[in-house]
Formats: sequence, C-alpha cells, structure tokens
Amino acid sequence: MSILHLFKNDIKIGELYIDAKRAFVFCYDRNYLNSPDSHPISLSLPLQIAPFENDISRPFFSNLLPEGNVRDSIAKISQISKNNDFALLKKIGGECAGAVSLFQKGIRAKNVGKYIELSDKKLDSMISEKIKRPLMISHNNLRLSLAGAQEKLPVLFKNNRFFLPTGNLPSSHIIKPQNPYFFDSVQNEAFCMMLAKSVGINVESVFVWKTKKNIIYVINRYDREADETGNIKRIHQEDFCQALGFMPDQKYQSEGGPGLVDCFNLIQKNSIRPVVDRKQLMEWVIFNYLIGNADAHGKNLSILFKNGQIVLAPFYDLMSTLVYPELSNKMSMKIGRENRFKWIQKRHWEGFAIENNINTKYMFKAASQLSEKLNHSTDLIAKKIIPKYGGKVIIQKICSIIRDRSELFV
Repeated sequence: MSILHLFKNDIKIGELYIDAKRAFVFCYDRNYLNSPDSHPISLSLPLQIAPFENDISRPFFSNLLPEGNVRDSIAKISQISKNNDFALLKKIGGECAGAVSLFQKGIRAKNVGKYIELSDKKLDSMISEKIKRPLMISHNNLRLSLAGAQEKLPVLFKNNRFFLPTGNLPSSHIIKPQNPYFFDSVQNEAFCMMLAKSVGINVESVFVWKTKKNIIYVINRYDREADETGNIKRIHQEDFCQALGFMPDQKYQSEGGPGLVDCFNLIQKNSIRPVVDRKQLMEWVIFNYLIGNADAHGKNLSILFKNGQIVLAPFYDLMSTLVYPELSNKMSMKIGRENRFKWIQKRHWEGFAIENNINTKYMFKAASQLSEKLNHSTDLIAKKIIPKYGGKVIIQKICSIIRDRSELFV
C-alpha cells in the first residue's frame, strides 16, 4: 500500500494512502488529534478518528496540483500518468499552497535544502526551456506544487535577488512569465492588481521584474510570512473548491462548481469576521465585473487558517480576460442568474444582493464609489507601468472596459 505522510509545517498530522481499489483515503494522526493545538486542514475534512474515503478526501489533495498543460508536461517528464494524482503529489508535494507538505513514509518534514540564486540569465534560460520542462520541475531537487494552469514558480525574494528553494525550504513570492497565448499578460495582471490595491481591494503587493529577454510578474505570497529572525513561516490556507469539496475540474459554476451564494455562505458560517469578509467578497465581485474578469472562479478565492481561526485571504489572479477576444465572455460565477457580461443590468445586481443577504442600496453605493475610485486611478497606474514595461494597448483596453462598465453604477 502506497502511503504519504502529511505534515503541516514540521508536524505530522495524518496519512494519505491508496486502497486496493486505487481510491484515496485520508486519516488524521491520533497524536495530532489528541494535541490541544490540532486544527482541521480543510473545512471539508473536520477532525475525526475515522478515515475519509475517496469522495471526501480527494478534492482537497487534488486541488493542490497544477492543471492543464503544466500538469501534462510534469507528468510526461516524470513518467507519471497525468491522471495519477497520488503519484504527482509524491513527486512534487513538498512545497504546496498553505502549510502542508507530503512525504513518503519514513521521511520527516524539515526545512532542509538550500536556496539557489537565480540570476536574470538563469531565469531567462529557465523560461526559454519551460515548453520542454515546466518551471516547477526546472531543477532536479524541486518538489514544488501550485494549482492553476499557468506557468509559475515559487521563489525566495531577498535583498533584491531571487532564490530557488530546494528540498523543503519555503518560498516568499510567486513569479509568472508572460503567457505565450495571451500577449502582455504580465502587464495586464500587474495593472489590475495595482489598481485593486489603489482602491482598497484586499490584495498583496506585486511588482514587475525585467530581465534581458523577459518581463516577469511577481507577487508576495499571502500564505508566507517572515518571523522576527527573518525566517519564512508557512500559513495554512485552502481555496474555496477545497473547502467546499469540489474537484479541480468543477471550479466553474457551469461545471457544477461553486457559485457566489456558496462563497458568501462559506464566509458567513466560518469567518471570525464575517461582516468584514463579506464586504471584501462583494467588492471582489464588483471589481471583477468592472475590469472584465470572466475567470473569477472558486479556485481564485481562499481562506487563511490563523491559529485555527478563519479569515478570507487576500485576492489574487485579478486580470482582464475580456481584452482577449478568443476567451469566453461568460463569467465563471453568475451575478443574479446571469453570466454574460453584456446582458447584466441593474436588476441582476439587485438579484445578486438579495441572494446573498446584502442591502441593495448599500451594494449600489459601494459599486458607485468603487467605479469612481477606479476611473480616477487608471491613468495614474498606467503612467507607472507603460513607460517602464509597455503593455499600452492592453492597458488602454482595460481602461475602456472600466469606463464602459462603470456607467451601470452612475
């Protein structure tokens, strides 16, 4: 029987194994259950002695893995079936989102390994080779796993330099190169994230890094923090698909995945500050509509576990998808039972407010204020990015979308 030990930071909290039917089974460690500091790793996996069978345990662990072409390439290079979640976790499950790590039986989780400096030249080389070898397995000693279909790489950023964490060492930032299928994706995401921060949306700081050959998007990890000695500490988190028990291929509402009502209910029932977090979630919905982000799905929302208490995590992956005509213009989650951007009217927003127990006048006032702030910030942020990093056409398109969408809330 294949067994992986699950650690939260350096504490063993359970075992994941494959049974005779090739199904996932997860059980918490009894010593961990008896600890006064024990907390569930997922809202979908409460503390209990009895093991969790495949249908309950698999969504949390499968959602730790990359998706799409990145997953396919990692599997092919590693000689693993792309549908073998367990083998992929065994291969790359050392540094995941949140505080969990998976190791083979007999191996303890310790912060061992070394940080390898990534010069601009080395970064350029890795990016040029990513078609053949994805960034997350660009070095033989990496055990890195991040969800999503886009190429990305966890790194340590310190003293204005990048370092690659090997072994089980934690990272502090995530970098993304340009998406080869969607031009100026770095400028797009950087612009939208900077816009979000400028109008008070809860996001981490981002910046753009330019090498000789590439332009790279860099974001601070909200699930990592430095202690008083400067060492990086992992903070546990999970995305909404994990928390609600949806598989990665159910992240869109049209596929049976979570809708906005599910997301607001999750916060209402579990957050220690539901009023604050519900307000932030409402602003996230409005912001995504204003910038034209149709890809705001259940895996783009997360919760943080701090000493067993739950709060809504900072938002991420904010970018305008409407600027790319080849992408769907249908939103991942419906607003008032409508998911087509051009069809959304005030009555749909009223429906959204009613469904989620939000005062309608309060919601429209918040949307109007956010629209006004955004229209004021667009030119200021654009003048910071375009002269240094380009992306003029994309950014101008985003500004136009914001102006058009804002008219609904005037």
